[in-house]
Amino acid sequence: MAPFDESLLSATFRLAGPALGPDLMARLREEAMVLMAGREPLPDYLVDTALATGDAELIWALAGCPPTAERLPALLRLAALGYTALGPRLYRGYGDRQELRAAVLEGAKRNLDDPDWHEPDGLVEFLLNTSGVEELLPALRAPFPAVVRHALKTVGHKVDASEQLAACRAVLAHGGVAELAGLAGLDTLRPAVAELVRRAAAAPDPAAVLESASVTEDDGTAAPSGPAPGAPPAPSGTELVRRLREMRWTREGFPLDGVDWDLVLAEHRREPLPSAALLTLAARRDCPDEIVLAAYKGSPRHLPATSPLPWRLLAESDWGDSYFRFDLSGLLRRGIREGAYPVERVLREIRPARAVLGSLPYEEAPVREELSGLVAGLGADFAPWRALYSLLPRFTGTSTELFAAAREQTAKHRGKAWPRPLAPEYPVSEPDGSRAVFLRLYDLAAEDVRLALAEHLDQRSVQHLLVHYKPSAALRDRFLARHGVCVLAGIASSWELPAETIAELLLHDDPEINAKLYIHTPLSPEQRRQILAGRRSRPDSGEGPLPLTEELFAELRNSGRRHWLLPALEAGDPRLARILLGKIKLHTLAGQLLLLVRVWERHGAQEVRALLDETEFPERRSKKHPLPAATHKIVRSALEAADGLAELRERLARARSPQSQAEYLRTAAAGRRDQVTAALERLSEETGPDLPWKELTAEHHRDPLPDALLVELAKRDDLPEELRPDCQAAEVRLEHREHPHRLTGPRPTALDLLRHYQLPAYVYGHQEWLNLAMSYGHLTLSDILREARPARVAAAYLARRDQEAREEEAEQLHGVRREIVDLVATHLGEDPEAWTVAMRLMPEFTGTLPELLATTAAVIS
Repeated sequence: MAPFDESLLSATFRLAGPALGPDLMARLREEAMVLMAGREPLPDYLVDTALATGDAELIWALAGCPPTAERLPALLRLAALGYTALGPRLYRGYGDRQELRAAVLEGAKRNLDDPDWHEPDGLVEFLLNTSGVEELLPALRAPFPAVVRHALKTVGHKVDASEQLAACRAVLAHGGVAELAGLAGLDTLRPAVAELVRRAAAAPDPAAVLESASVTEDDGTAAPSGPAPGAPPAPSGTELVRRLREMRWTREGFPLDGVDWDLVLAEHRREPLPSAALLTLAARRDCPDEIVLAAYKGSPRHLPATSPLPWRLLAESDWGDSYFRFDLSGLLRRGIREGAYPVERVLREIRPARAVLGSLPYEEAPVREELSGLVAGLGADFAPWRALYSLLPRFTGTSTELFAAAREQTAKHRGKAWPRPLAPEYPVSEPDGSRAVFLRLYDLAAEDVRLALAEHLDQRSVQHLLVHYKPSAALRDRFLARHGVCVLAGIASSWELPAETIAELLLHDDPEINAKLYIHTPLSPEQRRQILAGRRSRPDSGEGPLPLTEELFAELRNSGRRHWLLPALEAGDPRLARILLGKIKLHTLAGQLLLLVRVWERHGAQEVRALLDETEFPERRSKKHPLPAATHKIVRSALEAADGLAELRERLARARSPQSQAEYLRTAAAGRRDQVTAALERLSEETGPDLPWKELTAEHHRDPLPDALLVELAKRDDLPEELRPDCQAAEVRLEHREHPHRLTGPRPTALDLLRHYQLPAYVYGHQEWLNLAMSYGHLTLSDILREARPARVAAAYLARRDQEAREEEAEQLHGVRREIVDLVATHLGEDPEAWTVAMRLMPEFTGTLPELLATTAAVIS
């Protein structure tokens, strides 16, 4: 017999109700056992009946069900009974069982004297032999002293003092003073809790001592309330030193109050304290400088945000080592913002200058103010600026000394150009080292100084200024006057370049700028077509198409990126056409003809003939020409005609017409569905992204498009709503596991498919095809009740939908429930024998649910 779906069993017993349920349980005992052990909603009367009759098998089955939200109330009822045999079964297992485990231990108090708790397969032995955290945490309050002791030893370190105290109370309540006293020696017990246990064990009334205790959660210590002494004070003296020396992690910290800094300093000088202890001490505002300095040197990137910032941190550290530059930056940022480090003193005393100037927070007003004063001293003469740039890498003095040295060496650098000039880089990076410092200082200079120095900067510096800074319009014009418009190509060097900047650069109609834009920025397809076709952005920028640079040709030859190469379709350049045909395949006749028409228009018929006669293309291994023979025939015929270009244009217009596009897609849909996706992508690439929806819709009405094509078209955002119902119907047909995917012939509806094909039995609880048809409104729950086969699968599906109870289906659910009640009343009535026969017939019955009920009525009549 095939197994029943649990949701179907649940629905059946709920439909039968408490009046019929007990008799049905007796006749369908195996099914009732399956339902009890499952996770589907369980009618309350089944639990009541099982408990009232004491049916051991049903109760055992129920105890093994998962603790879901629907089943937990029934399991808690079982746990409260305190049955020893059910204890391990309820306690063990997966899922969230913490509430259930606590209920089992609470229920055990009803019959603690039962020796079965301690049997080899009993709950106590199970808990004593497990180390699972989830199992032992509830056991801290168990009514079995040995279990609580084991839990404290195993997981006691994972709980706070209040939980440990509750465990001690449980041991005292169920094991007495002797058991309680034995807990004091456990290593996992908090010192304060252990001390409390010792006092309670020695007191005349141990329970009163434990009950009077409270817990302070800030430090995890337990302290008696009322007259009992307070919590232990923060450690001091030798105890503080001991705990500091034992620290290995800062999370092991403990409260500090009134630290004897003389003692701590003496101990640290005698033998350095661990890094964790130093960082803990450094977090205090009254921490001595020596401790803060030691903490910083040991772990510079973990200095607490509340620590003091003594000047010695800056003055006594070696900032010449590049490894510590990041640490200096963070230290200066915090120190300047908090006022601990005056900027003027930093510039005057801290060395080396390159580290300090490279680490200062330039966005802070005090920094900009102090540096602006030093920068003003250099003036508008390039010589001192060049001296500063040359001195920076090896200068060991302070920043103030650096500026003074630069002024002293002015004569040495007069009349000299930028040292070791660099060209722009692609893609551009952030400036670093001496160049980064120089540009920051340059940005602080007055406008007239920046303008005077502009002609002396190398192209890399100009690029960095244009990309990473915001030069004024006057300074930008000065760069253009000095280097020409092509200097703006340096901006076109990042894939993060904003669209508005790209549009602005295109307006210059400069071949070098366009090349850099094409290679290094995220151009739109239209912008790529514009550049390769040489179209100008401004009509007054010159005549004729813009030439392409050799760099761009080289990049295209070396590229395999289809979106880089396809814009060459409209370029009309024979060199680009050869590159394109050698690298990628053109799939549509429209794309192939467009390439040749544009070449003919710009370079004449001879170049087109040469392309057809070409035998070798870059990167193409095959000797076969990349254009198909049919295209060759069309183009050669045009080459022989009197007005060949007009003829070829007319042929191109036909190839790009909606009718041709529809035919191309129909042909693609004759293959696999993934071929349709690829065909749509090729059509979009070679003829444009927009589909002729009006013509496609008319073509569909004339001769329906293939289902595979309709399904792919439905994924587009611009699909006309007029086509959507047919697209949904096509998807329903294609997703049906039995329906043949024919390109021609009848196109059955969802109801036709439901009537003519049986539903798959092995997934009767999760019918994806039915869900799809239901979501599109092509089937109703009533259709499934009346037409779906086999009955068992249809009933299980309806039961599942009823259990999910979706709001949008409320009206349908109400109607189908009424139909089911009427069918059952008509054919089965209140006869448990009829219900039983129907359930026994169902697994092998191949007809619909109404047919099953009618057959049942005929059998029992």
